[in-house]
Amino acid sequence: MPQYGKTWWGERFIAALEKFTNPARLGRGRSYARGGKVKEFHLEKGKITAKVRGSINPYFGVYKEPLYNTGIKIRPISKERWAGLIAEISSNAGMVSRLLLGEMPDNIEEIFEKLDLRLLPASSKDFETHCSCPRTGPTPASTSPGCTTWSPRNSTATPF
Repeated sequence: MPQYGKTWWGERFIAALEKFTNPARLGRGRSYARGGKVKEFHLEKGKITAKVRGSINPYFGVYKEPLYNTGIKIRPISKERWAGLIAEISSNAGMVSRLLLGEMPDNIEEIFEKLDLRLLPASSKDFETHCSCPRTGPTPASTSPGCTTWSPRNSTATPF
């Protein structure tokens, strides 16, 4: 089985999702990601959008693999709070040097917590999901976890 989250932040992002996401939906989302069903992927300003191939399911009248539009919108940090975060990070020379080297400091989450912020989602309230699939209910469709597991697995960029 492939490892999800090739990067530091990817591993932590997946671990954060596992804390509050329905395990069956997350597992199905992983199988979508692993099976190459994420067909298009875009990441921009706190929003991940993708086209994800669904499953054939004759029981529900689905005889051809559907293509769904799915997305995740992550709640942004306000400009004021972001400025405070930057000021706090800037006061730590070691952290600044790691960031300038393109590395993510292991203790960066401590700075976020100190300011009552989160680098990674802590609950499903930290982001909104949408999908054009027929799935309804309080938990995201399997295509949304497919999108979220695909993104940190395949991105080498930092969350900043």
